[in-house]
Amino acid sequence: MRRRHRAAVLGLLAALPASLVAFGPAAPAQAQRRIVGGVATTTAEHPWMVAVASRQQFGNGRSGQFCGGALVTPTKVVTAAHCFYDESKGRRVDRPGLKVVVGRDDLRGSVGREVPVQEVWIHPDYAFAANMNDVAVLTLSESQGARPVIDLVGQGEVESYRAGNRAQVYGWGDSTGRGDYSPTLRGVDVSIVPDQACAQAYPGGSDGHFDARGMVCAGEEKGGKDACQGDSGGPLVVAGRLAGLVSWGTGCAEAAHPGVYTRIGAVSDAVRAVL
Repeated sequence: MRRRHRAAVLGLLAALPASLVAFGPAAPAQAQRRIVGGVATTTAEHPWMVAVASRQQFGNGRSGQFCGGALVTPTKVVTAAHCFYDESKGRRVDRPGLKVVVGRDDLRGSVGREVPVQEVWIHPDYAFAANMNDVAVLTLSESQGARPVIDLVGQGEVESYRAGNRAQVYGWGDSTGRGDYSPTLRGVDVSIVPDQACAQAYPGGSDGHFDARGMVCAGEEKGGKDACQGDSGGPLVVAGRLAGLVSWGTGCAEAAHPGVYTRIGAVSDAVRAVL
């Protein structure tokens, strides 16, 4: 997940009601988003969870994994648009030998399937600099048949995004915030954060700008649980449905700044149109 540099936000949060102040002092920024504070899980439990990979570009040790994704039809995977951009240059780049890894818990192994990607669709209104509409759909070259898929939260739905709702995030990213990438799938429970608190945590500038029209935040009041580097594009699941995608933020699992996710309820119609 892409991360921005962060400034201290204590002064901004002090103006919020105590019930909304979920995040404390800032710390040095990290650059991209593995699951921190979570536990090991499996693709048997979450069969729609996939890794997005390019062995040619990112090596073989972890199957070439560089992002996460979710199978939403037998031939379509939803992930983050920024996975296909060069962060330093802000422009789209090719991912040679692009594949989706299905049914593999340990990325060092060979269990499951590596399915070539036939086409990459990026939301036409994706704004790299603003992190808006951060969603992509990958078309697989082979159908996954009867493998279970995950349903999308519908356009304009609000119930999934109510503050305090419990959500789950999954991925193979950094599990400590110090570059300790997990070779095995992990998941963590987090809470949906009030939009007002997230806006105060990310007011703009070097912190990045939170926009509730297309984003949602999730984390814990004391920190300690979050997505991190390498989890980009992975699913945020609420009540068994795909509600968000790991998108951006600053640091990992810090009390000051929650993770920011693409709000699927804002892009669901556009995504469904290409499924």
